[in-house]
Amino acid sequence: MNYKIKVYKTKNNEWNTKAYVSVTFNDCFIVTGITVREGNNNSLFVAMPSYKSSKTNEKGKPIYKDYCNPTTKEFRDELYGNIIDAYTNDRKELEVKGKNNKLDFGVALKSFMGENIEALGRIYFDKCFVINNVKVIPSDKGSFVAMPSQLVSREGGTKEYEDVCFPITKEFRSELYDAILKEKDNVKQKQQEEFNKIDEMDKENLPFR
Repeated sequence: MNYKIKVYKTKNNEWNTKAYVSVTFNDCFIVTGITVREGNNNSLFVAMPSYKSSKTNEKGKPIYKDYCNPTTKEFRDELYGNIIDAYTNDRKELEVKGKNNKLDFGVALKSFMGENIEALGRIYFDKCFVINNVKVIPSDKGSFVAMPSQLVSREGGTKEYEDVCFPITKEFRSELYDAILKEKDNVKQKQQEEFNKIDEMDKENLPFR
């Protein structure tokens, strides 16, 4: 998997942020909202885009969860190391070549009842990076895929939702979204088959005939 890192240094001191970063995988899928931050003892660390969940820790403070993140230690060390290296060496762009020029992906979904959502799941890239909170939403024109998004401020004080990560080519968007919608249909079919089995079992166990 190839990827390109772009670093945008900032003087914004919120969360001790030193730079905003985007990572583009194989020139077809981009992840935004990554930051380089300064921690204790002036040490630098990478923070993935995250959201405040409904859960709290033992101190009652909200727990934040990543929209996307590396899933293996090897790739986390590689990616975060390259981001820090690009920042410290004033490199606005860093391109990393992987062993595979193709972006392999897998989709995992589960049916979701309520909030006008048909399915909720994840996308896995090369078994080492995951996109969370991918949604399939019904509409009058058919189901559509919604990538994870967050509320951002605009000039003039207005706010609107913006995708955190998304395909940037028409070809990969079609390939990815078609795979997600196909998996949604498979999940719904399996769920219906399970309901049918339960229904048949209930009929067999009736206390009367």
